[in-house]
Amino acid sequence: MRTRCFCCFCICVFAVLLNKACLQLTVEGKVGGSALLPCSSIGNGLKNEDATVYWRHNSSQNVYDIIEGKGSLEKQDPVYKNRAETFPNEYMKGNFSLKLNNLQYNDAGKYVCYITKAHQNPSTQLFVKEGGNHGVATSAERNVSFLILLHILQYI
Repeated sequence: MRTRCFCCFCICVFAVLLNKACLQLTVEGKVGGSALLPCSSIGNGLKNEDATVYWRHNSSQNVYDIIEGKGSLEKQDPVYKNRAETFPNEYMKGNFSLKLNNLQYNDAGKYVCYITKAHQNPSTQLFVKEGGNHGVATSAERNVSFLILLHILQYI
């Protein structure tokens, strides 16, 4: 009985972790292609002069800055020169999404969008691939795995 309880506990913990992974925002792109990294503020009434947003890759690389509602490339890391763009007409709607062009393998990683006035830091995990899945599970594949696990749990 004790082993069965421990087994159920382990399966439940695994299910929770798998569910959390399914909810994580991921974006996939191909080498040479483009990827749209979403970032939006849920707060309304943001004025253009209040829109200060910092896009960072793997915590340190400066991808793109939006300072008081205007794009700033002053401190941009050279690897993103002429490859990163935002949509200024969308800032007032709270949309600070970033489009990264001419993707390279080293673009893969975690991107964080620091929205200063809103105190929000949405992040996106970017996967870059040549073609095919190459072992990277899509959200649909993870969701199917989660549903299979839930189905198995009902028989334990």
